[in-house]
Amino acid sequence: MISHLKLKTIRTLNEHISIEVDQNGFEFIILKHKKFDAAFSLHGAHLIHFQAKQAAPLIYLSKTAVYAPKKAIRGGVPICWPWFGSNTESKQKGLASHGFARNSEWTLSSFNSTDLGIDIEFSLETSQSTKAIWPHDFNLTLKASLTDHVELTLITENTGETPFHYSGALHTYLHIADQRQCSVQGLANDYTDSLQSNQAKQSAQPLHIDHPIDSIYAVNDGAIVVKDDAYQRTISVSNEGNDSVVVWNPWVEGAKAFADMPDDGYQTMLCIESAITADPGHLVAPGESHRLKTVIK
Repeated sequence: MISHLKLKTIRTLNEHISIEVDQNGFEFIILKHKKFDAAFSLHGAHLIHFQAKQAAPLIYLSKTAVYAPKKAIRGGVPICWPWFGSNTESKQKGLASHGFARNSEWTLSSFNSTDLGIDIEFSLETSQSTKAIWPHDFNLTLKASLTDHVELTLITENTGETPFHYSGALHTYLHIADQRQCSVQGLANDYTDSLQSNQAKQSAQPLHIDHPIDSIYAVNDGAIVVKDDAYQRTISVSNEGNDSVVVWNPWVEGAKAFADMPDDGYQTMLCIESAITADPGHLVAPGESHRLKTVIK
């Protein structure tokens, strides 16, 4: 799934983990375990690949994704933070959609591998460059626990003296075999068409996607289940700490409009995102933290 990147090992951290680079020196953390193969980019602490042994890839990555500073990677699990989409302030300042975390260089802060799996953490802290964009003091940690499934936890800690609100998402791109043979169950009945829409709608169950979709669903008890019939599997997505679930697929015209997605890329991807989208976001008091989590099986 990532062989097209043509990576070269520059450092081995242990028997399961290495640091590799592409031809432009873009760094990746490569995980090779008896249960799975996976990869992160230090750019954005971005999970770009996960594939359990003897199974199809679980995470979609665009073959034409661009790997460059200040550019978001198309696919994987981008971290949208500290805002989702564009808010009033970010529009006024001309700031990037979905915040700066996914376009920042993170630090690999810890890792541990056993026969059961790999735990790995990445961190991003306040800096002069973040203060120029967002005026708050913070410590952001992505904890990833990988076994035969993926568990991602984004921890937002307020290290300053004043409270702040944040919104965002673990913007998961699921890899599926064929959109035409796929359905989604377990979504809440209530949703809106987009961040710009205030009109509540009622959804049909199960959800079959045969058109562009960018919908925000209310939080529902239980897992969201994707039936991926062409791969003869189901994918379960469970979320915590979110106030909504975003379902997104750009469909035909949307994919054609992206230079970093093949024209047929929409056929094999579906985003189901653990998200915080309600205005003004989640309040984090000084010295407190909040966890946004997704588990994908």
